[in-house]
Amino acid sequence: MKHIILNHRHCYITFLQLLLLGMTWTVCPPAELKAQDVIGARELAVGQATTALPHSPWAVFASPAMISEKETTISFFGVRYFGLAEVSDLAASVTYPTKAGVFAAAAHRYGYDLFSENRMRAGYKNSVRGFHYGLVLNYSHVVQGGGYGSAGALGIDIGLAASILPELWIAAKATNVNQPTYGSRNEEELPRNLSMGFSYRLSDIALLSTELFKDVRFPVAYRGGVEVNIFNGLMGRVGITTAPRTFSAGFGYLHSAWSASVAVQRHANNVLGYSPAVDFKISW
Repeated sequence: MKHIILNHRHCYITFLQLLLLGMTWTVCPPAELKAQDVIGARELAVGQATTALPHSPWAVFASPAMISEKETTISFFGVRYFGLAEVSDLAASVTYPTKAGVFAAAAHRYGYDLFSENRMRAGYKNSVRGFHYGLVLNYSHVVQGGGYGSAGALGIDIGLAASILPELWIAAKATNVNQPTYGSRNEEELPRNLSMGFSYRLSDIALLSTELFKDVRFPVAYRGGVEVNIFNGLMGRVGITTAPRTFSAGFGYLHSAWSASVAVQRHANNVLGYSPAVDFKISW
């Protein structure tokens, strides 16, 4: 009897989850509910303008040429979109500088038991006379519950960057340049996008980061944000994006051996609410 009750409860919960996600899809296209290209609470807070964002431990996801050469890092990240446990990201990354260049690895999971997307990434970055270049191999694997099966694909991301001045970065990146597809039946293509951006540091007080972002399926989007040093490593951040229109803000604390950040993103559609995020980095 207890087993039957638990089965009914599971079915009821699953039905409510599907109903809730279905209601969300009516106000937000499924493409916007996919795992974001941008990982990291700092990155989310500055409006996802990460193409030329310096010193990001999550550049292995965002912009291969901007992977930091200065330190070894281990980072962890989590975000819950629109307050729904079923629409969340979890990620971890490692960067390791050597004399031959910087090596990076990362893992990412999006979704829950009815649908999930998992990514494993391996990256390499190097520089010559102020010119930076990077490449990432990304294996994506999607799983659909209810016996619908799974599929995987291998994509290639590339990035280029240059430090025009010590305080000015210009960068560009392209994702899935080999046009990978899931499976052999429907051949669904992985998202492909291009972005160009710059970042400018105003002494030790503030950092401006901005970019133009183009997914091949959607209009050009603008992304921009500002990071301000409030007091002794306490950072304040705000950002904005278009297509879709979102607003974001957050705080972070920087220490010589570690850092932590929190952020929240607000979608322009009031029904979708807030997406809180947090990350933590250890460096040496």
